[in-house]
Amino acid sequence: MSLRGYLVPVEHERQADRLEHEAERMERETDRLEEQIDETRREWEAKEQDPGVPGAQPDPGEDEESVPGVSADEETVSEEGGP
Repeated sequence: MSLRGYLVPVEHERQADRLEHEAERMERETDRLEEQIDETRREWEAKEQDPGVPGAQPDPGEDEESVPGVSADEETVSEEGGP
């Protein structure tokens, strides 16, 4: 076995290890962001129910408007049978 033939597989293994660690880091970050989004959603929903929080509730008789670029809440869509 030549020295050159040995180094290539070792470097591939190192790169595979680096990529695996990066994938694990990205998965942890995804989980952290999902939890942060869920927490923010819960906080906003609580504020919408609190009449003491100005601007959190729509004005009487005014429907909530959808925000361009923001998809519907998956739970609401599945409960309402939406798109």
